[in-house]
Amino acid sequence: MYKIVKKELLAPNIYLMNIEAPRVARSARPGPFVIVRLDEHGERVPLTISDYDAEQGWVTIVTQTVGYSTSKLCAMSEGDSLADFAGPLGCPSEFVHEEPEALRRRRILFVAGGVRDRSGLSAGQVAVGARREGRRHHRGEEQGYADPYR
Repeated sequence: MYKIVKKELLAPNIYLMNIEAPRVARSARPGPFVIVRLDEHGERVPLTISDYDAEQGWVTIVTQTVGYSTSKLCAMSEGDSLADFAGPLGCPSEFVHEEPEALRRRRILFVAGGVRDRSGLSAGQVAVGARREGRRHHRGEEQGYADPYR
């Protein structure tokens, strides 16, 4: 079972959740996704890995209530557990294979779309060479950030 250790409402019907999944967190890289199953009878729901912390053993997902399974997921509370949290699946960003110094010399634009697609943020963190440092362009303004979800 995979425990929800943090749940935060980002906007109406949009939730951020940190899931306790040490093996997935240790293997995670920017770009891949996980398959979530709420219970033994639930459908498999693919969700982008929004963030992860290998040392603390959690993976962040962001989801919007759009159907039965995501509504049921978003109704869960901190302390509740998911039946399955499989991943990471898919290919990581090509940037994870490059040296941070080489990436800092390049001009790179990251574009990500959709409520749950925060893979551009993770790839951007790799490109600047440190997680949670760097700049982002949002609504025509360049902003520094401390919390990547605000």
